[in-house]
Amino acid sequence: MKTLILERDLKLFIDDAIITVFDTMLAMELHPSDRGSHFKSNETQVIGMVGLAGGITAVVCLRVTNTFACRLTEAMMGTGPDASPSEGDINDVIGELTNISAGKLKSCFRNPGQTCSLSLPTIVRGHSIDMESMSGTERHSFTFHYGNETVVVEFYSLAKKEHFL
Repeated sequence: MKTLILERDLKLFIDDAIITVFDTMLAMELHPSDRGSHFKSNETQVIGMVGLAGGITAVVCLRVTNTFACRLTEAMMGTGPDASPSEGDINDVIGELTNISAGKLKSCFRNPGQTCSLSLPTIVRGHSIDMESMSGTERHSFTFHYGNETVVVEFYSLAKKEHFL
């Protein structure tokens, strides 16, 4: 029964963080979906990762296609589709969106008197990326849609359920 509470609570936290960040930073209304994540095998993905350490030990991953990462960068920087953002700009925007989302999530897991720190964002790019969790960690995946675009948020945490109750 505790796992169901964990998953529901975590879903509420992630839904709130991701929807709020995309709405506030990009004026984009994301919608949670139970359709799952479906990226085409030949399409480049951009994944932002930020670690949390302290009251909870976890990694937050934000996964989008490179095409959508370009649109997100254009929206964040206020440029048009003709501006074609650089890879560095895309990395900065995906890293910042992941960092802000992880920062919002860390407040959900903060215990009185315990600190929680965030790592610097890491960006990974590639085709058909499969991430596996290490032994002793739990993986939770949540999918959002903006029109036809997919945003996947993965949350990898040490299996310490008391952090979520």
